[in-house]
Amino acid sequence: MAYKMTKDKTTLKLIEELNELATVLLQNYNKPNKEHTVEIQDEIADVKLWLNIVEKRYDKEYIDNRIEGKIKKYKLN
Repeated sequence: MAYKMTKDKTTLKLIEELNELATVLLQNYNKPNKEHTVEIQDEIADVKLWLNIVEKRYDKEYIDNRIEGKIKKYKLN
C-alpha cells in the first residue's frame, strides 16, 4: 500500500525541511571552518521539493509577480 501525503502532512514536511535548512545555514555561519556544503545542498533540495508541492495550492501569478518585485527592489538581476 502506497503512503499518502495529506495536505497537512505536506505542509508540516515543508516546515520541517525549512527548519533543517535554517539550522545548517546557521551552523555554516557560526562555524566557518567546518565544511557544510553537502548538508546545505541536501536541505536546499528538500526544501525545493516540498515547496514545489505546497506552492501549487496558491496563485502562481501572484507569487511570480511578488518575486519579480523583490528582484527589482533588491536589484538582484
